[in-house]
Amino acid sequence: MRDLWTLELVVFLLLVLPLIKPFFRTLRQFSGLGWFYPISLGITICLFPAYGFRSECVPLLICVVVVNIMALVEHTADRNSAAMENIYKNIYNRKKSSRPVSAIAALIITTGIAVYFSPALDTALTRDRARTVALVDERRQARFSLRIYDVEQAEPKGLMVVVPPLIDSFHAVDKICVEIRKNGFAVVVFSREKAPLKTLLKEKFSLLAALKNGTVLEKANQTGRYWEKERLSDIEFIFSSVGGIAQTGNKTPVFAVGYGAGGSALISAVSSDAFIAANPSLKAIVAVESRLWSSFYHEEEPIETPDDLSWFAAMRVKAEAWFKSWQPKKVNRLVDAPVMRKPALFLASDAILKAKERDGTYIALLNALRASGAAPALLLAGQGMKAPDYLDYPAVQPLYSVAALGVGKDPSARRAQVVNTAAAIAGFASFFMDASDPYEADPKRQGFRTGMGENVYIEKNQAWNSADFMVY
Repeated sequence: MRDLWTLELVVFLLLVLPLIKPFFRTLRQFSGLGWFYPISLGITICLFPAYGFRSECVPLLICVVVVNIMALVEHTADRNSAAMENIYKNIYNRKKSSRPVSAIAALIITTGIAVYFSPALDTALTRDRARTVALVDERRQARFSLRIYDVEQAEPKGLMVVVPPLIDSFHAVDKICVEIRKNGFAVVVFSREKAPLKTLLKEKFSLLAALKNGTVLEKANQTGRYWEKERLSDIEFIFSSVGGIAQTGNKTPVFAVGYGAGGSALISAVSSDAFIAANPSLKAIVAVESRLWSSFYHEEEPIETPDDLSWFAAMRVKAEAWFKSWQPKKVNRLVDAPVMRKPALFLASDAILKAKERDGTYIALLNALRASGAAPALLLAGQGMKAPDYLDYPAVQPLYSVAALGVGKDPSARRAQVVNTAAAIAGFASFFMDASDPYEADPKRQGFRTGMGENVYIEKNQAWNSADFMVY
């Protein structure tokens, strides 16, 4: 995005000129350079409403704010107190001070981050053959916006219903949906109507806590369970409405892709006979980085106090129990894994290759993989792939991928990763459309192509059974 780069470089020039002023005699005669500070701050702040939240611009914004505060303090001291000015000059000789040098160094680094991690693709939502439809669930008084990506041909190969992540929603999967459409699928993605800012911020922070500790702490797990339940209700409503809205034929095969809580809700949905009976066109699902929070729960362990304890020892046991009750409660039980009745693809971070993660964060997901004996289930983890890398983020928010140590750190992989993720999803759907008997098909050995290159780990219905483990 050249226009964003241009504005970032303009901010850099506006700030660097007054900062280098003490070192160049020709610049000292320009008293108006001080106005460049507030102008640069105004441009930097305006980047966010103009381009949305840009994570790579946050360090630059912090730098600009700090430099403006320093300039304001210096200007106030110069005007209000000659004595203070003399003290200031004695301590910070303007020609020799390291303050401008430090500020210039920080400005170069933060501008470099902003330019280097600028989006590889246009961050605006796609308009080409994409339309938006409003829906209202009268029963729950919930409002939805549906984005429909139509294919060029009269009849699509299939219909892909995408349940986006709760954070960023449309903007997190728009490019993925466009790439899936290129594979011949009509795509429908939905989002709930935005809540008030205060509620939205509260929900985001609680959801981030669930993503981090939802399989460890009870409070975070309860948030995750709540959103899985909400997403399941959303899916049931959308599926009851989406066929006619997307204008696809009754015989068009339907596939569903869910991110996070949406993926967990899809796993629960295809484990329900009632849902399957109500949606006979649904052929398979894809769950992306889904933790199945509803499989975890906390069970209070009774505290037993032996009768033969002395009064002092009994009081000590009760005191320890009281203090323990104030500590964050941890999940300590797992329910039986849901038994899916439709083919499923699980896309997971390559962190799942670590035994600690398999026995902790992903244990419920792996149990679901093992339990799906009747319907084929496939686990795919691309090497170097972290949770943000299965979204649009490598191309539109690269810093998110870098923070997760994912493929976004490699500029050459950013744009390609969006294409590869969409290819894996569309390839999985196409495989089960073409297979003569989907329930006997083995994607590992019958032509399923992930689109993610060679370093992809695949498991089919057996989680880390060494005899069935392969690198694709």
